[in-house]
Amino acid sequence: MIFLSPLSFIVPMLIGLICGCAAGFGGMTILNKRRGNGGLSAKQTIIAGIQQNIGDFSEMFEPVYSVSVGKANKQEEVFAEWNAKVRDSAEDNGYKALFDKYFGGYASWGKGKKKVKEKKQNKIYQKKAKKLVKIFFKGNILRGSDVFETGCETTAERYDYVGEGSIETDKQYEVLAPVWTYQDTVVDKGVIR
Repeated sequence: MIFLSPLSFIVPMLIGLICGCAAGFGGMTILNKRRGNGGLSAKQTIIAGIQQNIGDFSEMFEPVYSVSVGKANKQEEVFAEWNAKVRDSAEDNGYKALFDKYFGGYASWGKGKKKVKEKKQNKIYQKKAKKLVKIFFKGNILRGSDVFETGCETTAERYDYVGEGSIETDKQYEVLAPVWTYQDTVVDKGVIR
């Protein structure tokens, strides 16, 4: 009869545990190096960059949303403005290069060797705009969903009024374009009548 000591089972288990932990730690280190920027993904880096420079993008969120739902004719201009503002923004956590990588080649989207394929171009613009809107939402840059707005002391801060006179308290207004907010800040005023 062969006698096995408890030590003969424990030593291989400890070696296996140490090897497993080392492999896991090494894998996480490689993943974080690939992601760069403190372990943030590309999407998280773009979100953080937009949030840090939120004031630079005032009145620019609804046009992207319009492109994403196929309602904008000036698609290239919308992306050109976003790329210019990102490029000129003060704070850069690495998001400028990532934004350019994913949304920078807008001028050539849908262009073949000889001519522009308009349907293809429109689909690409719409798809890219949808991705950008998802980034806004993930970053808590939110689009209002109200169909009507009841006038109050803060209504003029959140909406432009296209009617006669001024906004009246307790009067109900139709929302023509929603307000966009980040935390408690209005980043894109809505429109009411």
